[in-house]
Amino acid sequence: MEFVSSAKVTPAQVDDLGHLNHVFALQLLEYARDDWYADAELWEGRRWSGAENLATLVLNVNVNYREECFLDEDLKIITRPLERGSKSFTLAQQIVKPDGAIAIEGTVTSLVMDMEQHRTLPVPECLARYLPARK
Repeated sequence: MEFVSSAKVTPAQVDDLGHLNHVFALQLLEYARDDWYADAELWEGRRWSGAENLATLVLNVNVNYREECFLDEDLKIITRPLERGSKSFTLAQQIVKPDGAIAIEGTVTSLVMDMEQHRTLPVPECLARYLPARK
């Protein structure tokens, strides 16, 4: 299940070189993952649907910066499931410029944690159904 979010580069997000700062690029990717979770009806307002004590935690972010993004550019952020293990899962993401060029692409591996017991959980079925098993 692929989900496309949108964002516009704001003055607060550009650096001294006039392009999207890498920290804000990561933030755009995070917001897009939130949109993906919401579209999959996994959570509402940063809380897991039907299980308030669950949260996702990022384990690894691997990002390649390929093109610059500039002030006022309208960007598309594409988020799609990549794979799942027993306790972790990986989403692939791309930030796409108005001309269709892929500016930023990468993967984010996360896990699900029970916040009351502070322990990781197997990937819940409500999430696993969107992710192919790791080969």
